[in-house]
Amino acid sequence: MTYSGPDVFLAPIGNEAAADNFRRTVLDGVSADQVRPHAETDIDGETVHLWGTKSTVEGSWKKASPGDFLFFYRDGSYEYAAEVQATEQNERIGRDIWPNHEPDEPWVCLIYLDAPVELGVDSSEIHELAGYGRDYPLGFSSLNEMGVGGIRGRYGSVESLVYDDTHTDEQLDLYGKPDFDVDPDVLSELYFPDDRAAEIAQQITAALDAGKHIVLTGPPGTGKTEIARLVASHLATQNPDVFTGFETTTATADWSTFETVGGYMPEEQSDDLSFTPGQILRCFKRRDSQRNEVLIIDEINRSDIDKSFGQLFTLLSGQAVTLPFTRDGEEIELLPASNVDGELASHQYAVPESWRLIATMNSYDKTSLYEMSYAFMRRFAFVYVDAPTVPEDDEERDALVDAYAETWGMDIESDVREAVGDVWYVTNNVIDERKIGPAIIKDMLAHITATPGSLERSLTEAVGSYVFPQLEGVPRRERIAAQLAAVDDVDETRLGRLATDVLQVAIDE
Repeated sequence: MTYSGPDVFLAPIGNEAAADNFRRTVLDGVSADQVRPHAETDIDGETVHLWGTKSTVEGSWKKASPGDFLFFYRDGSYEYAAEVQATEQNERIGRDIWPNHEPDEPWVCLIYLDAPVELGVDSSEIHELAGYGRDYPLGFSSLNEMGVGGIRGRYGSVESLVYDDTHTDEQLDLYGKPDFDVDPDVLSELYFPDDRAAEIAQQITAALDAGKHIVLTGPPGTGKTEIARLVASHLATQNPDVFTGFETTTATADWSTFETVGGYMPEEQSDDLSFTPGQILRCFKRRDSQRNEVLIIDEINRSDIDKSFGQLFTLLSGQAVTLPFTRDGEEIELLPASNVDGELASHQYAVPESWRLIATMNSYDKTSLYEMSYAFMRRFAFVYVDAPTVPEDDEERDALVDAYAETWGMDIESDVREAVGDVWYVTNNVIDERKIGPAIIKDMLAHITATPGSLERSLTEAVGSYVFPQLEGVPRRERIAAQLAAVDDVDETRLGRLATDVLQVAIDE
């Protein structure tokens, strides 16, 4: 299931008039009595927080929905953020609330907001995540998907970034025992046949309660990453006094302890080097504030585990660690929270006993994996997320595909359902060494639905685009390819050429 969290909109405060508007209508808010008589939106309370835009940027404004966020920019920083409550077009309110606008360009596109919170994030950080070649927004605009995804990867969620400073050290219980009970309903965004959701939830709960970190392993497309996200989000939501959110990152073959632990980086506007924490240390402290964020590492075995984690093997066992880096003349220390007495120094990090790491691992990705050492594996519980059994019976297979499509909100034709079900059955049953999960079936259905022309053409393209890449390096892959070419509604000749180009096999063998 695709993540459907809030979007982010960038709102520049470009001059003194805009700064005055921001102070009056966003920071201070205006009287609800001034707005309510002319508003189309139901207004509660005595104060209304409002921002607006000109009709020339109506295209961007229309994309904003309740639950999204506005990031307010000024002088190289996103100083404040506010959550969107509602939007409406209302020239009368706009002219009344913001009389200092240009007469021919009133702010007619209104945005009702929650009370703003201080953000204090350099614009360069947000724009770097988005891949922008500038450090300032070009007018009122939405942050691109790369930028929103980068925020989720670095901070766990947009909400975690926005509300970070509202969670004080005193509110965070470093010694608390969280509620690790993962109910099957936590996985309700995903579909699992039979009682598999309950089994997975039970295994995860048992592992977390036992003090273990978790590796979700299994074939591609079985929902491992989404399970990790849903579980991490559930833990943070159910235990706000213990967890401050979750972070997500993806391992690569280039990883070293610099990415996980940290290392020396040049300071801004200086050639001096200072210690910069890596992904794991950022889970425990950010902006000199104590944190406890569940960490998700996607495709963890794409990294060289020993090179990437180093001293963190000891940390994962709940013991103190001293790192070969210094801050303020002192060696960096990672301390179990139970060893912390009083306020932490700048070179110290407190590791709550409740902290957890949830990793995913594609069990088929043998060509680019590093072996996991036993020292690493014994610190984790491995939860296998298998591909569903694809029935041989046509009606049962159709029902399985329909159940997934309904979960994904897809309305598919019966001939498409049957053809894709046939492909899934062949792929998962010709040999035992290779199966694919439902996420790849979702990609195929989306591809076929969006492709004009015949089903034969679109189905053949979908097999080549989504199934064949999963077969690279698989022994006896020519057998699967040959069986797929024999499926009704597949263009055998074209698929044969794709098998030669993509898999380097001839299906007539």
